[in-house]
Amino acid sequence: ERLGPLIARAEERLKAMGLEAVRYRHGDGYEGWPEESPFDGILVTAAPRQVPEALLDQLAEGGRMVVPVGGDGVQELRVYDRTAAGISVDTVRHVRFVPLVKGLR
Repeated sequence: ERLGPLIARAEERLKAMGLEAVRYRHGDGYEGWPEESPFDGILVTAAPRQVPEALLDQLAEGGRMVVPVGGDGVQELRVYDRTAAGISVDTVRHVRFVPLVKGLR
């Protein structure tokens, strides 16, 4: 999460629900979490105009990333799969998500 106060609220609420095995990170979504990669799954909940290479680089072989891609109008919900042969991409449907914003607050 790029907004520090949201992390604190999420942590408070999840702990109140008894969910203790959660790791939180205050960081830029464009950069992902390279220190913890590779990931079997990446779910992006805000839309970059183009998929950040850093996120694709953090996808494990056999892994899948679901990400909305596009600008202010209609976006595409895409599914990226990494195999030994490379990365394939499928467009699932058109969607509208908030934009993925760079930087921290």
